[in-house]
Amino acid sequence: MHSLRIKHLPYLLLLLLALSQSADSLALAQSLQLTPCDVPGIKAKAQCGNLEVFENRVTQKGRRIKLKVVVSPAASTERLPDPVFYLAGGPGSSAIEDAPGVVEEFKNVNQHRDLVFVDQRGTGSSHPLDCEFYRKNDPQSTLGSYFPLDDVKKCREQLERDADLTLYTTPIAMDDLDDVRAALGYERINLVGGSYGTRASMVYLRQHPDHVRVVILQGVSPTNHFMPYDFPQSTERALQGVISECVADQKCDQAFPNLRAEVKAVLEKLLQGPVEVNVPSPGIAASETKLRLSRDLAAEAIRYMLYSAAGGSRVPLVLHQAASGNFVPLTQAAVGFRQQIVATGSNGMYLSVTCAEDLPWIKAGEGERLALNTFLGDYRLRQQREACALWPRGQVPSDYSAPVQSAAPVLILTGEWDPVTPPKNGDYVARHFPNSLHIVVPHGGHGLFGLEGLECLDRLSTQFVEEGTTKNLDQSCVKTIRRRGFDLK
Repeated sequence: MHSLRIKHLPYLLLLLLALSQSADSLALAQSLQLTPCDVPGIKAKAQCGNLEVFENRVTQKGRRIKLKVVVSPAASTERLPDPVFYLAGGPGSSAIEDAPGVVEEFKNVNQHRDLVFVDQRGTGSSHPLDCEFYRKNDPQSTLGSYFPLDDVKKCREQLERDADLTLYTTPIAMDDLDDVRAALGYERINLVGGSYGTRASMVYLRQHPDHVRVVILQGVSPTNHFMPYDFPQSTERALQGVISECVADQKCDQAFPNLRAEVKAVLEKLLQGPVEVNVPSPGIAASETKLRLSRDLAAEAIRYMLYSAAGGSRVPLVLHQAASGNFVPLTQAAVGFRQQIVATGSNGMYLSVTCAEDLPWIKAGEGERLALNTFLGDYRLRQQREACALWPRGQVPSDYSAPVQSAAPVLILTGEWDPVTPPKNGDYVARHFPNSLHIVVPHGGHGLFGLEGLECLDRLSTQFVEEGTTKNLDQSCVKTIRRRGFDLK
């Protein structure tokens, strides 16, 4: 009898430890209290709160971090039990900052279902891992490295005072999300993810399949989409697609009859070295700032313009102007995108995710080879490799990049000329979701702003969430979606 007790003592201790940890987790989950709040951009009264979780979910000890939660309650008294959880892109974007636009887009769904926004750990108001990589009053600093290495080192040192940078990966964050679900009392939820949020959605689906009803994925980044491995090829595909549309458009072709040659001429000019550009100083009359625009930053600006149909519609004009010697619009776009996209969000969280989930799996030299003869080139991969060499690497499961498989209904939306997550990504994940429907949106980019007829997608998304199946969706209206036209001057 004594030997039996001794033999099983380690297992008893483990059981007691597990029970203790479960009690701690339960106590934390019960700590989420929502109170009425005003969220800028959301007209109706929202509910806000914070859920405290352990930073280290394995040990359930040490530092606790707060997750910011916002709920836009169902407008109708006939409230359905399964809400929509929105997962933001980036990685590093704040779901709560995106909330106003999402509430407007899903206003019909919000009639009977709550919309829930959780700032993922490391973003927004959830223990953000923010880095400052560019000096606000120095435009030229924004036109340097994507990840200035001195600033990366400095940011790591600052963040490590209050964060374990290896504990901000997607799998960990999706267990956080399930804690939020449980704390709010939802049994099953609907997921809506955009860009990186699609990866997060699929990871949640893999880890917590019993709690998912339906999923909407827009701009799909699966777990084996090792960013920025294929960015050059995807950007090149999108650029050539938009150029082909311009050539086929009578007005655009008349305005820019030599567009293909001009694109080549701009690239050849930039390959010779940076161009000096006198850019009007914002807010200062008759004042200019001299900036140097490199091939890397010019190509990056074009890539970000291609993110939306509206921006893509300006690409032929901006490249035509550059070919004519006027690099001012392209330089202004490069500065603007660095300040409005790259410098925003939580760049530390971006590095914690991509340095663990993406960069380690890109073979040396392979990404660089794919970048040959593309407008974008390989600068992003090179600079991200250098940054990740300075950043702590978190751990992900050995089978993390395996395709996520599920019988859950999944609606997949991809822009035809998406420079980040092209239609092939949507096709790939659709093969592993037997109850899915992949819609390629004509003329769309990574986002769909700038297209006419988007009410078609609003209707399809609403119907999909309401009915919980893709089988009855009439997608004939997708053919009516159009570009609003190219900017010609």
